[in-house]
Amino acid sequence: MSNFFKAIRESLYLAPVVALATLCSIGIALLWGGNITALAPVIEITLSNQSIQSWVEKKKEELNREIETLEAQRLETPNDDKTTLSEINEKLNAAEQSLGWRRWQLSWANAILPSDPFRTICFIMGLLVLSTLVKHLLMLSSDLLLAYASTTTVRELRRRIFDKAMRMDKVQYQAFGTSGLLSSITYAADGLAAGLIAMFGIAIREPLRVIACLALACCISWRLLFLSVVLAPLLVATVVYFNRKIRSVATSILGRNAGFHEVLLEALGNVFTVQAFTMENHERSRFAECTKHMQKLSMKMTFYTGLSKPFMELVGIGMVAITVCAGAYLVVNKETHIFFIQIRETPLSVSELLIFFGLLVGASDPLRKLSGVSVTIYNASISANLLYGILESMPAVAETAKPTDLAGNTHKLSIKNVSFHYDPSHPVLDQIDLEIPFGRTVVLLGPNGSGKSTLINLLSRFYDPVAGQIALGGVNTRELSLHDLRRRMAIVSQSTELFNRTVFENIQYGSPEASRQEVEDAAKLAHAHDFITRSLHAGYDTVVGQGGQKLSGGQRQRIALARAILRKPEILILDESTSQIDMESELQIRETLQEMKGSMTIIIITHREALTALADEVYTIQNGRLIPSQHKLAAA
Repeated sequence: MSNFFKAIRESLYLAPVVALATLCSIGIALLWGGNITALAPVIEITLSNQSIQSWVEKKKEELNREIETLEAQRLETPNDDKTTLSEINEKLNAAEQSLGWRRWQLSWANAILPSDPFRTICFIMGLLVLSTLVKHLLMLSSDLLLAYASTTTVRELRRRIFDKAMRMDKVQYQAFGTSGLLSSITYAADGLAAGLIAMFGIAIREPLRVIACLALACCISWRLLFLSVVLAPLLVATVVYFNRKIRSVATSILGRNAGFHEVLLEALGNVFTVQAFTMENHERSRFAECTKHMQKLSMKMTFYTGLSKPFMELVGIGMVAITVCAGAYLVVNKETHIFFIQIRETPLSVSELLIFFGLLVGASDPLRKLSGVSVTIYNASISANLLYGILESMPAVAETAKPTDLAGNTHKLSIKNVSFHYDPSHPVLDQIDLEIPFGRTVVLLGPNGSGKSTLINLLSRFYDPVAGQIALGGVNTRELSLHDLRRRMAIVSQSTELFNRTVFENIQYGSPEASRQEVEDAAKLAHAHDFITRSLHAGYDTVVGQGGQKLSGGQRQRIALARAILRKPEILILDESTSQIDMESELQIRETLQEMKGSMTIIIITHREALTALADEVYTIQNGRLIPSQHKLAAA
C-alpha cells in the first residue's frame, strides 16, 4: 500500500479539487438523509389529515401536558426518594428539550409552509424533488472533480513512465520488456485511477451518507439503532472473507495481463514471420491458452463478487428484520421497553418507525457500495507497485551528476583496455585497445557473435564497460552527459527502425531544424532521392507504415542512412548498413562515404570485404580480442 499512498501524496497539489468534491459529498449526505426524513411529516399529515402547523401544535400541547404531569409527580414525590426524583427529572428535561424543538419547528412552519394539509404535502414533495435534483447535480460535480483529479494524477504517472522508458538503458529496458511497460502504462494505470476515485470519492462520500442516516436514526432512538446493528460483526466478517478471495484473484489477473500483452505483441509484431513459417495455428493456440486462463480468472472473480452480494444482503436483511420486529413490538404494544431494556422514553409512533426503517434502508445502499472499495483500492495498490517499480528502477548506465562540457566536434576516440561481458563466465570483449583520430575511417570485421555490435553499444553508452574506459577528446564518456555523447553520433544499423510517418519526417528525425532542401540533399547523398520521387506515390510525403513496412529492406536502409547523414555527426557508425542494398546502390553509397571521409569519424561494421577499400584501418574481432586485419595488410 505504500506506493498507493505515494500516488496520493503526489496528487496533493490537486487538494483544492478533492476538497471541493468532499464538500459536494457532504451536501449529498445531508440531502440523502434529509430526503428520507422529509417523509415523516407527509406520513403524519396523510394519516391524520392535518397541516404541519396543527400537527406540531398538537405535539406541543401533548408535551405541555406531559410536563405538567411530570411536575405534579415531582411535587408529590418525597424528597428522600432520590431514585424516583432522578427519573422524573430526566423525563422532564427530555420533554422540555422536545418542547423547545417543537416551538422552533412551529415558528419555521408558520413562516414558510401553507396551512392547508394537501398544499403542505405538495409543497414538501416539491422540495423533495428539488433537493433530489440538487443532490444529483452535486453527485455529477463530485464525479467530474474526482475524475479530473485521478486522471490528472495517472496522466502524469503515464508521462513519467514513458519518459523513464525513453531514458532506459538496454539492461533496464530488457528487465521490463515492451509488454511489461505497455501493460503498466495501460492496465495498471487504469487500475490506479479507479483506486484513486474510490479513495477520494466512494471512501469519503458513502461513509458520510451512512453517518447522515444513522445520525438521524439516533434522533429517533439510539437504543433501537444499537439493537439493529448486533449482526454488524457478521457483516464485517463476510466482507473481509470475500475481499481476501477477490484480492488473490485480482493479483493473478494483473500478473497474467503482462503475459497476455507479450503474446499479443509478439504475434502481431511478427505476423509476416508467423505466416512465412506457417505458424498461425501455433500462435492461435498460444493466444487461446492465454485468453482462456484470463477467462478462468475473470469467471472466478465474477463468482466471488457475485457470491458476496447475497451473503451481505442476507445479513443486511437480518439487521432490518430485527429492527422491524423490535419497532413493531414497541408500536403495537405502546411499550418503551424490550425485555426490561428501555428503548425510548416515550412509545414509538408508526411514522417514526417507518422513517427509522427508511433510514436503515438508506444506510444500506452506501454500505453495499463500500463493500467493493477495499478490493478496488487493493487492485490500485498492486498497480501502484508496478508503476513505481518502473519509476524507481535504477539504470545500469548512470547519468553523471556534473557532466563535463566538451567543446568542438573534432575529437579523437580512444578505447583503452575495454572488457565486457553479459555473463561473467562468457566474456564478450577482452582488453580492447583502439585509438581513432578524428576524420579516420575504421572497418571492423568478424564473425557473428564476435562482439562487433557490443562494441558499438559501448561507444553509444547503451552499456558501460566492466573494465577499461572509452574516451572522446580525452574525456571519459562516463563524464559526458548521455545527450551530449549521443548527439555527436549517428548510427545506421542492420535492423532499420522507421516510424509510421512520412519519408520526410523519418529523414528529418533527429534533426528537426533541417529544411526540406537539406533533407532532399541528404537523401541524394544516400542515393534515396530517386526511388523516393519516382517509386513512392506521394514522394517525400508518403507514409512508410509501421516500422517502414511499405518499403523494401534496401529502401529502409537508404532512408536511415539519409537520416544519419543529415545529422552531420562527429562519429558515423554503420552496422551492416548496406546488407540489404543492391550492388549498384552500394557502389554509389561507397562513393558518398569516400567524399565524406575526413569530415567525420566513420566506423563500419561489415561482412562485405569491398567496403574495406574505404578504410584507413581494418580490424578483426576474434574471441573478444581486436587484431589488425590481414585484409588491410594484403592491400598494403
